Amino acid sequence: MKTSAKIFVALVILSGLAVLVNAVLHAQSADHVRVASFLIVACLAARLKVKLPGLTGSMSVNLPFILVAAAEMSSSEALAVACFSTFVQCLPHATQKFNTVQAVFNFANMALAVAATRFVFGFPPFNNAVGSQALLLALAAGAFFVVNTVPVAIVISLTEAKNALKVWGHIFQLSFPYFVASAAIAGLVVAATAEIGWQVPLFVLPVMFGVFHSYKRYFGGAKETAPAPVVVGARAATATGD
Repeated sequence: MKTSAKIFVALVILSGLAVLVNAVLHAQSADHVRVASFLIVACLAARLKVKLPGLTGSMSVNLPFILVAAAEMSSSEALAVACFSTFVQCLPHATQKFNTVQAVFNFANMALAVAATRFVFGFPPFNNAVGSQALLLALAAGAFFVVNTVPVAIVISLTEAKNALKVWGHIFQLSFPYFVASAAIAGLVVAATAEIGWQVPLFVLPVMFGVFHSYKRYFGGAKETAPAPVVVGARAATATGD
């Protein structure tokens, strides 16, 4: 791994850990059952991974749960759901080795993406200008997409001598439709939760199971590889490779 790649990976990890530490210091939880339920479902969805062609990584379908958690839970709760499901996503299969650098990078990068999502969703000017919670969540999901994918494109460009913009464009092409669908599902869940109750997201797992099989069929059932750094969307290999 090149020195520049090491420095960038370290910066992402330190920034993500700073977000996590701040959340822990200000931790609060009003409903432990709700958080535990979200966490379990998000972890189950995180294990539904599809190998993306042209990238040494895969896509998982836990994004709607992360977006809903970011919109409706406290910072510490949302980070718990997002980061723990990310760790589960990074666990290798029996024949693969666990890559610590990739896992820590994924963990920290997810913390940054969730922080960006919560910032946009709670930003007063946006709240005043946008009357719809679903539309506001769509904007927040856009922030998540950028913060979640750009660091990975940079890491790939630094470690594999590729153009970062082209790498990001490839990630965008493969995963953006999934992000749009996830934002739409999360928006519907947020709206339904206000009328029915927080249990609504738990019934989204069968829907994401269908999305998983659709993507897997679309990409030809390509053999999955070990997880690598961008969780949820397109995940690419860290400097250590797969």
